[in-house]
Amino acid sequence: MNRACFPKNTSLHEQNQHASSIRPLKNNFVRMKRIIGLFVFALFVVNTFAQNISQSNVPAVVLNAFQLKFPNADDVKWKLEKGNYRVDCRVNSKDNRLTMDYKGNVLKHSQDLYISEIPKAVLATIQTRVTYFDVNDADKLVEGGKITYAINFKIDSKKHYFWLDEKGKLLKYRRILKDSEVPASIMSLIATKYGSLDIDNAKYIEENGKINYILKGEINDMYHTFTLSDKATLLRHGQDLRNSEIPVPILNAVNTAYSGYEIRDADLYEEGGKAKYIIQLRKSKEKVYITFSPNGKILEVK
Repeated sequence: MNRACFPKNTSLHEQNQHASSIRPLKNNFVRMKRIIGLFVFALFVVNTFAQNISQSNVPAVVLNAFQLKFPNADDVKWKLEKGNYRVDCRVNSKDNRLTMDYKGNVLKHSQDLYISEIPKAVLATIQTRVTYFDVNDADKLVEGGKITYAINFKIDSKKHYFWLDEKGKLLKYRRILKDSEVPASIMSLIATKYGSLDIDNAKYIEENGKINYILKGEINDMYHTFTLSDKATLLRHGQDLRNSEIPVPILNAVNTAYSGYEIRDADLYEEGGKAKYIIQLRKSKEKVYITFSPNGKILEVK
């Protein structure tokens, strides 16, 4: 959703609430590969699962249910998404998004909020983590009879994201970290096992009573991602590989089963003490992704 709705000349101070560098991305091939890959994947997802449709193509039962609920909605845009109907609109100058089934039932509803509409219990919980803040964006999300408030803001150019229920119970808290805020025990574990990490992005995530850290960056010019607990336990790890770093059993399996194919990319993924390798192969215009165990056994082909 868009930025939080603020009535003219209204601030968090006036609501009797307290108010108060990200390092530039490095321009190298590894990051460009990741960015291009994510962009292509995003386009694939949008084109596969969401399709723009005109209001005239919306079933009458769905359109009538929407218009009864929001008779004054404007800037209405419809999409067909996984068999359901998604509608984006503005109501009383606030952005809204609904997902409706073919019978006109509302499955999900999210809407922008004015600061004055955020429950005091929600703000009070946020202030247990961050004392002074100015709300940048606030949304109310309703799904399956449950209400969730999503609040975000920046402090020293670092974003903070909160998800809370209507009683102020913290569901999830995520914030961008400065390099200096990453626990030394986590950096020490990474350095000991993998080498010195040049951090590109670091996140703190608190959810369901658990605290995790997600770190992304380079070690010896190769991109790595880490998920670790606050006890410095490695939960997940992924990294780009040079061809020379691919285990010999996997290279032998590739040469045997895919003779004539060229290795275009290789990645290592570790989770729960188990490792797997994903190798991208290409022959002419044909691409194939093979998942291998460390001993060269083929686990999956795409």
